[in-house]
Amino acid sequence: MLAKSVSGVVKTVDGRAVAGVSVSDGFAVVQTDSEGAYQLMTAPQAIHIFITIPAGYSMGKARGIPQFYQALNTADDKAQTYDFYVQKTTSDEKHAMVAIGDPQVYKDRDVRVCDSYMEDLMQHVKTSLPGLPVHGMVLGDITGDKPALLNPVKELFARTSLPFFYVKGNHDLELGTRSHETASVLFQANFGPTYYSFNRGKIHYIVLDDVFYLGKGASYVGYLSEEVLAWLQQDLKFVSPGSTVVVALHIPTSTVYFRKNDAQQVLQNAAVLYAILANYRVHIISGHTHLHDHHHPAPNIWEHTQASVSGIFWQGPECADGTPPGYTVYLADGDELSWYYKAIGSPADIQFRTYPVGTNPERMEEITALVWNYDPHWKVVWYEDGIYMGDMENYVGRDPQTTADIVKNKSSYDYSWIWTTETNHLFAAKPKKVNSKIQIEVQDRFGKKYTTYVQHKKD
Repeated sequence: MLAKSVSGVVKTVDGRAVAGVSVSDGFAVVQTDSEGAYQLMTAPQAIHIFITIPAGYSMGKARGIPQFYQALNTADDKAQTYDFYVQKTTSDEKHAMVAIGDPQVYKDRDVRVCDSYMEDLMQHVKTSLPGLPVHGMVLGDITGDKPALLNPVKELFARTSLPFFYVKGNHDLELGTRSHETASVLFQANFGPTYYSFNRGKIHYIVLDDVFYLGKGASYVGYLSEEVLAWLQQDLKFVSPGSTVVVALHIPTSTVYFRKNDAQQVLQNAAVLYAILANYRVHIISGHTHLHDHHHPAPNIWEHTQASVSGIFWQGPECADGTPPGYTVYLADGDELSWYYKAIGSPADIQFRTYPVGTNPERMEEITALVWNYDPHWKVVWYEDGIYMGDMENYVGRDPQTTADIVKNKSSYDYSWIWTTETNHLFAAKPKKVNSKIQIEVQDRFGKKYTTYVQHKKD
């Protein structure tokens, strides 16, 4: 393969030029001029030409995927033309993103259940997000090493009518090939570039590929290659410092202290990524663990690790940390982001569940609560017979409902290794009186309050 000159235009569907649009081959990034025209020399190893969809515009979709990319004709070394067409939309400074973690379907049965979950998503968008531009982000592990299921999964997301963007996961590799580059061909053939960006309103969205295949079996590590890092620096040259940037990738860049911290669970060169992002207000959205966590890995960075929509690999009714299968809705208002978790089959104002005294084996003398979208800025307090009792104790433990469900149903699961995982989203308090009425009040980081009651009785 040789470098070649490519050119083209970015225009609206009715022929108007769109200036200032970033165009890339995955290596260089240029912008369109006042006529909407661009030109660049592609790298010899480039396989796509793609644009950063500008704010206030949309693109046509194929199976729900915005067509922001085109495959390069690598067999012809002559100069080539690649044009892109966008559609002007209403203002998108207020918009929503739905983050979906690890569908990871293994069987047709899993696809059918996931499809039913999309009914929940469509209904929620219709009733709770009317009039807002909404796009989806699938955070990798689209199937469980089942290429034959890629098209069915794309179809079920396409049926939502939302534009969906995809991240490459470790289960989206073509295993058994000789290198990281060849292992990525399967994803590229189905979803396009493994790293790219797009704009919506005042938010710059970036998708990165941090699953690095080692060319042996299913071995991989969390690692951003020099190719990805160099492109990211090019991309950010056209993003004003201080802007809000959302970075989506599969393997988390960091984790809370009690989770696994090996090379397959956490990005190994995260410090380099943080340095590149130092001048921006950053939200990193990751998947991979199937668990739900929020924390600050760096002063300017929030990391949101998304629970899997597949629960415990389509076996138990919850994720291993007790989080119910669901999705996170991110709301953009200008350059500010807020977010909430929507559990499948439950109203959005259900954000926790409680356990009376005697029902949590880890805290038999206490009432407990699991708050699945908790982060350190939340507040969990309790009242006994209407009297304010203060903060509930935050502790690390295992969700009792999930543990009980697995013990009860383990023999019927497809996989023998299914078990629970610790979470720091648990809270406990010991009642002072018998037969008292306990109220638990949870306030999220944005000031919204959720309450429920637990009756404390002594047998």
